[in-house]
Amino acid sequence: MNITEKQRDVIEYILNKIQENFLIPGDKLDSELAISKAIGVTRTTVREATRYLVDKKTIYRVKGSGLYVGTDVDSLENETSSTQSNFDKQAEKSGEDSRRKVISASISSIPSVQIAHSLRVKPNEKVYVIERLLSFGTKPVALEKTYIPLTILSDLQFQEMEKSKHSYLEKMTGKKIKTREQDISAFNLNDEKSCDLLDVSEGQAMIELREVVYFVDGTPCEYNISIINSDLFNIHQVIHKES
Repeated sequence: MNITEKQRDVIEYILNKIQENFLIPGDKLDSELAISKAIGVTRTTVREATRYLVDKKTIYRVKGSGLYVGTDVDSLENETSSTQSNFDKQAEKSGEDSRRKVISASISSIPSVQIAHSLRVKPNEKVYVIERLLSFGTKPVALEKTYIPLTILSDLQFQEMEKSKHSYLEKMTGKKIKTREQDISAFNLNDEKSCDLLDVSEGQAMIELREVVYFVDGTPCEYNISIINSDLFNIHQVIHKES
């Protein structure tokens, strides 16, 4: 089944409801009418999206009663995130192209014990370090620094980082990405270089997002530190409840 943009909005709405409210299999969901009103789409669109979710066992339908949480939520998040990232979607909605530019790329020592611990590597080990500028068209929206252990990829092609990182990692390792643990904080950006790259004034209120990304087997594959202009880019958080 080909998923339309509006159907994907329904899918993400339902998935977010499940995760934000820590719903478990068997819990009741909103009615199709309530979902259509909340998102502003037709009931036909909601019905097609929920049919897809039922096929994936993410939800199930009880005749005369409504929709309920099913047994397989994680597989849906993997599929929708690999089809189109939240960054790409927001760029598309703003009428701009999504652009990723590598500012610098190197092999270096891990800068902190915290990052080494999160990646489960020794503090003296080397990692790939990639800095990227993410933009909607010519408007920069985020500055990202990524750390990837050399044990994940023996020969990382830095130019591939100007495309989708996760698609590249999945392709090269044969492993699917499952979970993204995120910590978010607000701060005032005073670093002159970062301000220039993001085209903002010194002291601008920004969001710092620290994120550890895991493969489906639980192996951490990257650690990201992103400075985000939340006036331009809305952070989409996905939290997996541990069983």
